[in-house]
Amino acid sequence: MLEPLTLLLEELGCANYQVVEQVTARSQWGEPRQNNAVWPGYNSSIFIQESDLSKVNNLMEKIEEMNSRAFNNGELIVAFTLNVENYIHIKPVD
Repeated sequence: MLEPLTLLLEELGCANYQVVEQVTARSQWGEPRQNNAVWPGYNSSIFIQESDLSKVNNLMEKIEEMNSRAFNNGELIVAFTLNVENYIHIKPVD
């Protein structure tokens, strides 16, 4: 589901995100992915920084729609938001 999700981020104008591929994981929604003979494969994680609440809400709604069309538990996308209390505002170098 990595490609459809990154395409959705581009469509919604979410420009600040990092993709971490090859994440080993266990969850209650599907088979573990531990990259071994018993549990082959990986998950992926995307960290998105977005301060526009309308974009965040729209993204969460679209992910819920994607989940409603999932073929199996392996296609489900887990999403959550975190409030950031402090951060360093980066200024471009001239």
